[in-house]
Amino acid sequence: MIVTSESHTDHVNPAQLAWVVSAYAGCDGFFNESLDLPKSLGGLTCDLYGPIMGDDPVTDEDVVMLPRPGRDWASRLVLGLPSRRTRTITVIGGPDEYGNQCVLYTVYGGPQAPRELNDPSLPKSGPARREARDFWSEHALAMPVRPDQSSSMA
Repeated sequence: MIVTSESHTDHVNPAQLAWVVSAYAGCDGFFNESLDLPKSLGGLTCDLYGPIMGDDPVTDEDVVMLPRPGRDWASRLVLGLPSRRTRTITVIGGPDEYGNQCVLYTVYGGPQAPRELNDPSLPKSGPARREARDFWSEHALAMPVRPDQSSSMA
């Protein structure tokens, strides 16, 4: 597995990233897997809320649609909830347009989740769209609000 400048790795520390790269050495083809980090590597944050995390469904009344940092599209967010610690890590990788067989696309804390409904890479119809619609209708991401943001987010 190789990590490129396009790999989304800001959710993990260098030791966790090195472990992921080692764990997937020699892989080829697309994969999307969740596994537990060794205890020696500590945990990482997970912003996901909803049934997959053991929570009640997140209702539309509790949600705001805002772009997250680094995104051009609006995400389904719950304001003010904290990030949670987890040892579950999801790793997504596969071939790229340059002929590399195993590139790290993204790695994040928490279980697998489908692409967000507003993600421009999500097909406009079909099974992936239905899966995303069903999942994100009852899940959302935490967006902690700092005191200096509370008035601008209203």
